[in-house]
Amino acid sequence: GGVGKTTLARLLYNDAVIKKHFQLRVWIYVSVNFDEIKLTHDFLECLYGDRFEKIEDLNKLQQLTEDAVKSKRLLLVMDDIWEDHHTSRWDTFLAPLRRTQVKGNRILVTTRKFSVVKMTGAKDSLKLDGLMEGDFWCLFKECAFGNGKQLPKLVYIGRQIAKKLNGYPLAAKTVGTLLRRKLDTEHWMRILDNDEWKHQQGNEDIIPALRISYNHLPFPLQRCFSYCALFPE
Repeated sequence: GGVGKTTLARLLYNDAVIKKHFQLRVWIYVSVNFDEIKLTHDFLECLYGDRFEKIEDLNKLQQLTEDAVKSKRLLLVMDDIWEDHHTSRWDTFLAPLRRTQVKGNRILVTTRKFSVVKMTGAKDSLKLDGLMEGDFWCLFKECAFGNGKQLPKLVYIGRQIAKKLNGYPLAAKTVGTLLRRKLDTEHWMRILDNDEWKHQQGNEDIIPALRISYNHLPFPLQRCFSYCALFPE
């Protein structure tokens, strides 16, 4: 994660032309577990609030879904799908949407796994890579320096750190914000020489950057992160 899939999807979702074209727009965050009942609840909640939250019968929920979309053009965004081996669940969830009377409905899926693209039977796919070096440096230095003075020594160190982040915007924001706390050479060199970088696996791995940021949090905030990890996404 961290390359900007959700951000790009959100830009499309909120675009004025998109809003005008689709009478209904629904955004569902999926994550690890593809539960068709929960996802149908989420779909209806996006349209009606918690009006149907006590209904657990899938057939009733799907009838409500079909009634909601049958005469309106729909854009559905399903963000961050992980499960790639439950085609039947995917088909079950989409069943009421496929019975709509309107042509031109669209489903936009974001995922980290190409196998999910195959499962959904998507006609078109777009693989996002990191930003180009020049564009990434503009973002990174904004996160790291803000309105502060860009000392040549820090710029030199910063460019070396930026190379480790492989163009990922989330990594730029995370590490850049950490560097911004102290605009001095010693602090920046500690980040550059951190042992976490040795564990980086491939160009798409930003975990070392996130770990470095976590390790520099005050202990009470680290405990807050650990506590939040006890709950499902």
